[in-house]
Amino acid sequence: MPTLLDQLSGGHPSTLGRAREVAQQVLADRELLDELFDGIAEDNPTIRHRAIRAVAEVSAVQPDWLAPHKDEFIQHLMAMDHWIVRANTCKILPRFPTLTAAERRQMFRWAESHLGDSSSVVKACALDCLSRLSLAPGFPRERKQAAAHVQHSMRLGDTPALRARARLLERLFK
Repeated sequence: MPTLLDQLSGGHPSTLGRAREVAQQVLADRELLDELFDGIAEDNPTIRHRAIRAVAEVSAVQPDWLAPHKDEFIQHLMAMDHWIVRANTCKILPRFPTLTAAERRQMFRWAESHLGDSSSVVKACALDCLSRLSLAPGFPRERKQAAAHVQHSMRLGDTPALRARARLLERLFK
């Protein structure tokens, strides 16, 4: 049987390939999560991009499974510079179950720095990320900043999709 990383290889890096299927395999067998995280560090961009997409899908169902990988994720993934990685990182960050206040603020600043990204997908994901990170108790300043970013994006967002995402996020602050 091919390894998870073998299943993620081949084709164009921006396509999903078998990322969803791999995510389902990991959800069925948590032991495979380490191998999937290894894929994020791959030199092969196709494997790397599909691995991060699969991790995003796994984290949507089992966010607690991220905890053992938090430090590695914060140190390495937040530094990667491809729009697919940035967009999926934005999806994953708010799902970490145990964040210190300093980590949450670091992630908030990271997401905020991507509001001016060249990719409209990354902008929308970053807006969602910082909005969700700001909702934790004890972050009133960040919540106010996130709400202001949402209001700004509702009025002046680059694309209709970004303005629509901002309208959905506005509900979080009411």
